[in-house]
Amino acid sequence: MAFCPNCGKEIDEGDQFCKGCGSKINSEGDLDIVNNTEINTESVSSDNKLIIIPLILGIIGVVVGLAEGLSCPMLFGWINIMTEMVIAVVGGCFGLYLYHFKQEYLIAGIQFIITGILMVLLIGNMAFIGCIIFILAGILSIFLTKKYTVDNKRLLILPIFTVILMIIVAVLFVGLGEYNQSQLSNEVSISNLNNDIAYSYGYYDGYLKGDVHFDTSLDYVSMEVEFLDENGKVLDSTYALMDSTVEAGKTYQFEALYMKEEKPYTAQISMKNSALDDEGPFYVQNVTLS
Repeated sequence: MAFCPNCGKEIDEGDQFCKGCGSKINSEGDLDIVNNTEINTESVSSDNKLIIIPLILGIIGVVVGLAEGLSCPMLFGWINIMTEMVIAVVGGCFGLYLYHFKQEYLIAGIQFIITGILMVLLIGNMAFIGCIIFILAGILSIFLTKKYTVDNKRLLILPIFTVILMIIVAVLFVGLGEYNQSQLSNEVSISNLNNDIAYSYGYYDGYLKGDVHFDTSLDYVSMEVEFLDENGKVLDSTYALMDSTVEAGKTYQFEALYMKEEKPYTAQISMKNSALDDEGPFYVQNVTLS
């Protein structure tokens, strides 16, 4: 087994050039300084000074990807945000591993670029900076090292696995979201319901009010109250709470106003959380109006 005297990468018997740094190897396994002055000067003096740039960009991309996910508004969806952060960390670390430890610069470049694209697909322009950093790291990984071939084709599985991982993580978070939604219904209780909707001057008008108690803290909670006729047709709807932040152990008062010509017979109270908005309301209660 022989190694390149310049970069230490393993070389095969009969190789004329090192696959890692491009240095010419003479018959005795040493660098051919005389005949390869131009190659050594370009690859060692120039490239090796810049070769750390993609590595630094990859590390920055991981950090920025996490920060962008944590600061992303919930309107992008809890599942997309969590998946984006996982992809930023795992995909970025795969790229760093391929670049620094395996010296598979072409695959590392592909890995960085795929990671950036997947981040944007998940949370759009909220991942714009991280995407640009990863794509830049990918381009520089290839062109700064001048490595346009793949030595270990089995490592191509890592970029492919990153795409598969995005699908797996998204599916897992969907299941977790459904679990959280079923649990949230047990964390809410409504009491002291009262309504004074009465007929006056050709209209039924009044309000439905009460107290809602939360056993868990939530962001962006919306409570919608729909008033229905005797056949279940929606006559009117209003929001008693809108994108509110609620704290565990606290009770909040709500009031839903009604003013229509038709008489309401029932009201349906439903609550949503924007982090689980795709799954529908996590709490529903029907109220008979007297």
